[in-house]
Amino acid sequence: METSKEELLAVLTKECELYSSIPASEQQQKRDKKCFINGLMTACRVVGISFEELNSVIESMPKQPKFKNIDEQLSIPTYVRNNVEIKL
Repeated sequence: METSKEELLAVLTKECELYSSIPASEQQQKRDKKCFINGLMTACRVVGISFEELNSVIESMPKQPKFKNIDEQLSIPTYVRNNVEIKL
């Protein structure tokens, strides 16, 4: 089971990196990636990955700039957005 958790965390890390590399102008692509990441995070919790482990993935992401408008803010996955807001 540990191998499955590590593999799932590796996939989540990769997807978060891909999400960070999508330009803000590609709103649909960002929304699609956001939905996928949210699903991955749910799967992580189902298999027993802790919030601390999820936090370590999120903290490794490049820092997001402050949001220009509400649409831009809402285009970021909720879990990531909440962590970014707390740290700003």
